[in-house]
Order: sequence, then structure tokens, then C-alpha cells
Amino acid sequence: MKKKIINILIITFISIQVQAQDIKDIEKKSVLNSVIDKIDKIYPFPEVSENTTIGLQTQISNGMYDKISSQIEFASQVTSDLEEFSNDKHLDLIYDPELAIALIHDSESEDSGYTKEEAKIEVWNNYGFKELSILDGNIGYLNLGVFFATEYAGKTADVAMNFFSDCNGLIIDLRQNGGGWGDMVEYLLGYFIDIVEPLLINISQSTLDRSYYSSVVPGYVPGQKLTNIPIYILTSPTTASAAEAFTTHIKYFNKNVTIVGNKTAGAENPVDHVAINNNFVLQIPSWKRVYSRNPNVWEGIGIEPDIEVDAEDAKKVAHILVLEKLIDGTKDKIILAKYHWALDSLHANYENINIENIDKYVGNYDNIRIINKSNKLYYQYKERPFKQLIPISNDYFIVEEVDYYRLKFINDNGETKLKQILSFGSVREYSKE
Repeated sequence: MKKKIINILIITFISIQVQAQDIKDIEKKSVLNSVIDKIDKIYPFPEVSENTTIGLQTQISNGMYDKISSQIEFASQVTSDLEEFSNDKHLDLIYDPELAIALIHDSESEDSGYTKEEAKIEVWNNYGFKELSILDGNIGYLNLGVFFATEYAGKTADVAMNFFSDCNGLIIDLRQNGGGWGDMVEYLLGYFIDIVEPLLINISQSTLDRSYYSSVVPGYVPGQKLTNIPIYILTSPTTASAAEAFTTHIKYFNKNVTIVGNKTAGAENPVDHVAINNNFVLQIPSWKRVYSRNPNVWEGIGIEPDIEVDAEDAKKVAHILVLEKLIDGTKDKIILAKYHWALDSLHANYENINIENIDKYVGNYDNIRIINKSNKLYYQYKERPFKQLIPISNDYFIVEEVDYYRLKFINDNGETKLKQILSFGSVREYSKE
């Protein structure tokens, strides 16, 4: 059986090097008739299928495609009409001769031509694992751009998950993730759901060949599971399809998950890619869910975040929230100090704090020099380069690009002093000359 594919909303046109040709009326007619026929036979929801085919036939009768001469423009207009009539962001006509021919040649193969062609590009993007980093407070951050097939990306996924194995929390950024392959959704869920035996979450039936596909989360993964730390998922209106599936399932099966950002796209139905001819491919929902352990649906409505903020602010908000949650659940004074240290840094970087009477801090403190440049304080140690002081409060500062100490100005009986507070607890004090 073909591997189940969940759409990538933003289609990557593989045949970049192929120049689009003028399209003849005979090809337009043939393609439209084939599209209508396949929607009628394949689309899993008859009422939507009927509305869509009637809409296309009306467009044809009204001559809406008659003046289109470019193959790419034709595909774009048909796609726009398909999505409007069906209210389904998965139903698209794609102009891609290379993919069309690959699908025709691989039509009898279990290994999808679509997957192989996409793999040629996605390997350059590390199969979607775009950024892995450790944020302040030992919080992991994963920017995941696509859920790519485990056949190609499984080892990359394991490396990524192991990178976060000692983190105190994890932020998974799906704000620009338009979907991908269902098997990667299931595989990654194995790292976040506390199970020993495999977990059946969905059964879907194909409208192409009546076969069944079972969505099963593995009980075993080769790395350490991340089930007992706070997980924050970042979403936006671009978050779609497989990214939505991952979001709803991880939220449903893991009580430690919080969704931050905007409502998602609402593109649920899994798809296949069907060659129309040597030039065009129809992306069409072709699977109908017949069982689901998770009752939530998102087709046409999207997934609401737990905490709604502008998508561009979601990362910093999630970082602050995870640190505050860890602070609330921690009694160890040393660990608390580290979390507060990280939280102070966040507030300093994201809040615009105006310093009152800024010039009172200017001067020399032993080997340290503080100057005011354009109403901002700068720090210099001996003859080293100046570094900007970023305010946490009116008298407490981060030193730019330095994380192991902070500076605090104090008033000691009318005398201004400078404290250098190190992250491990030590304090050095300097008097103003």
C-alpha cells in the first residue's frame, strides 16, 4: 500500500528548471474533465465532492479558463476554484511535469514518487529540522519546518530528540510548518506520550483502493522520552495538516502540553497525489477516518491555542511561560536562582525599560568604565571593547553577550557603587571613583 501522505500546504514545485509552456484548449478541457472525474470518484465526502464538481462545471460553462494561456496560471486558477468550492486547502492542481512523470512511473510501487522527489529537496533543509538550540534556563527549542517521511528523516529525528534529552522544558515551533507525512507525526509522538505498548490513534480507509492505514504511535523509541517536562507548541494560521495532527494528538495524550500562538489552518484530510497527465498532478484528500482514539477534529475550523498571542511573539511568550511554570514547581534554591536568572534575561531582552537619571551611573569603578552613549549605558573592562548594558530594571543590567555575570548599581549612603553578580552566586563590589 502507498505510504499515507498528509499534505504540505505550501507546495514546493520540484521542477524549478522546467519552463512552463503555453497550454492548449484541448489540454485544458482534458485536464478539467479528468479533475472532475477524480474528485467524483476519490474525494471522501460526497456532498463536498458534488459542490466542487458543480462549481468547476459552472466555471467551464462561463468560460473562466478560456483566456488562460500559461500552464502555471491555469493550475493556479483551478486550485483557487477548487479550494473555494470545497473549502478544503488540500485540494490543489499542481503544474509539475517531473512529479507527474514520477508518479506515473511509480504508480505500481509502494514507494511514492512524490516522497522520493521531495526528499531530493528536503535533505537540503535537514528534513525539516531547521533549528535546534538550548535557550536560557536549559529550555530546548526546535524549529520544525515539515514532518518528513521516517524512511528518510527517522535518524535525523532521533538525533534531534536526543539533543533535548537533558532539557527542563521544550518549545516546538510549528508556526511555519504546513504539514508532511503521517508516519513522522506518529514517530515523534512516541517521544512525548508515556506508553510502553504501541498506541493506535487512528484508522483511515483509502478511497483510491479501499485499503486501510493505521496510525500507530510506537511504544519504544531509541532515545530518551520527553514526557515529564513542560512542552510548548507554537502555532499560526500557517500551521496545517500533519502539523495540526501532531499538535492535537500531543495535547490530547500529554497533560504537560500548552499551545501558544494563533488558531491553525484547519486542513485535516490526508491526501494522495494523482497524475492527471504528463504535466499536472492533482493533490486530493483520499482517506476517510473510520476510527479515532482522539475525538478532536480540525477540518475547516483549526485548532485553538491555549494562550492566544500574535504568532511573532509566541516564542518569547512561551519561553517566559515555561520558566514561570518551572519556578512554580521548584523548591531547590539553587535551581530557582538559575530559573530567575534566565527569566530576568528574557525580560531585559524583550521589554523596553527607560532608565531614570541615567548619568548618575556614568564613571569609573576600579578597572570598569561606564559611559552614556545615545542615552544607553556601555560597559568597558580595562581596555577591552565596550559592551552595551541591557536593563532588567532601573538599576540592574545584563552585559551584552555575557551571561555569567550581571551588574547592579546601588546607593550606599549617597555613594554610587557597582556590584558584579556572578551566576554561581559570588558578588564583587566596586566604588565609584
